[in-house]
Amino acid sequence: MRRFLGLAVLLAASPSVLTAQGRFPPDSFTNLKVLPKTVSRQELLGTMRGFALGLGVRCTYCHVGREGAPLDSVNFASDDKRPKRVARVMLEMVDHINGEHLAMVPDRPEPHVVVRCETCHRGVARPRLLSDELALYLADSGLAATLQRYRDLRQRYYGGEAYDFRELPLVVLAENEARAGRPDNAVGLLQLSAEFNPTSGLTPATLGDVWLQKGDTMRALASYREALAKDSTQGLARLRIRQLTGGGAPPR
Repeated sequence: MRRFLGLAVLLAASPSVLTAQGRFPPDSFTNLKVLPKTVSRQELLGTMRGFALGLGVRCTYCHVGREGAPLDSVNFASDDKRPKRVARVMLEMVDHINGEHLAMVPDRPEPHVVVRCETCHRGVARPRLLSDELALYLADSGLAATLQRYRDLRQRYYGGEAYDFRELPLVVLAENEARAGRPDNAVGLLQLSAEFNPTSGLTPATLGDVWLQKGDTMRALASYREALAKDSTQGLARLRIRQLTGGGAPPR
């Protein structure tokens, strides 16, 4: 198998055209340090297309040139940009995983699972988990900016694979904030979760725990009752109601 074949060659054929600077794409390439020097134009362009689609970027993310300018004006051979140097490391990593680690999997079923750029990146240049991205915003910019960041990411990426917009990442991040002594952040995150998960009992049950941590028994009870009304299997919310009401039966 040719090196990096698992990088999804998405370009079936790319005819070259004559420009003022010569033929583009060229028939041969310079400054190849990871890909084999005998790589074909079709395979190299397919690999680059895999980068672009996997990371959600364009050629000038890695290569020296002006965005929107003709491709024949881009200096593809230059190593001046850090992302290009990083990309070489990523190529070697992908090749090592596919050629070494996955090859050692016993009784490996067909067709073989392979790692590609999009396996981790899923359309974003920095492949962070949603909870990690929001945690960074909380630490650097505060709650309001974090809530807006979530809305921006959701508007742009919802329906794709870049981030997990299900309920649990927000709930877990809120729990982490509460345990770290930042219950106000937790409340804001859970209110955001309730907005996008209006029928779930998990979010109000977790919010009840945060209200309890803040010493607001009335709001805690209201949240636990809301959780049970939405999901009767929220046993912990039922228990909390009993504890807070002196053993009385919670509403059914």
